[in-house]
Amino acid sequence: MIERKVILQLTKAIVLGLRNGLANPSERIKQNIIEELAEILGVERCVIYTIGRDDVDGSIDDFCEIIAGVPLSEHQRDFAKKERLAIHPDLKAAVESRGTLLIKDPHDDSRTAYFKGIVEKNHVSEILYVPLFMDDGRQPMGVIVIDAVQGKRFSGDELQFCSEVADLMSLLLEQERLILQHFRDAIINNIVPLGGFAKRLRENLQTTLSYIEIIHGHASEISTIVPKNVVGIL
Repeated sequence: MIERKVILQLTKAIVLGLRNGLANPSERIKQNIIEELAEILGVERCVIYTIGRDDVDGSIDDFCEIIAGVPLSEHQRDFAKKERLAIHPDLKAAVESRGTLLIKDPHDDSRTAYFKGIVEKNHVSEILYVPLFMDDGRQPMGVIVIDAVQGKRFSGDELQFCSEVADLMSLLLEQERLILQHFRDAIINNIVPLGGFAKRLRENLQTTLSYIEIIHGHASEISTIVPKNVVGIL
């Protein structure tokens, strides 16, 4: 219980730090949290997915991507790799459930059939999905996925604890989103006047080039009128 209070306090401190501009919402922060969570629960596999809507393979669709995971060596290569949410029926079901989803028999569940080989290889006994939502509680922004192995079952206390961590993780991701939006707005606000300046510059350049063409034309005419020896003297 003391360890649980520590991680909750740590996460809350990070979030408050983000609000006050004292911490960088980096990949490392989320990785640290997920590693602490896996250690406290005594599990070997724990992953955070973000959920959103963006261009995936040339079309706009719901997507998911891994942003942190345990073991890191296994999941790091898939960081920021966007995949269609539709090909992950378990994640899709977790988002649509709008609450904690516990798959008690992943060996015989249609939602986990697409990675049955991994379930069997790692002797996964249960899989816990905890959705992450924005402050308004309506729009999903991610899912924490935790595998229990070797016959382990999640207790009610552990389910409650994961929900509390998910609430804080949601706050962390929301703050990160707001910070990124602030930078996007700042960039756009600078690009708009720059675009106007570029247009004026282009117009002035075109005018200058027109004058150069006129001067060049007159110079050519003069060269045909003035004798070559005079041109040489000039």
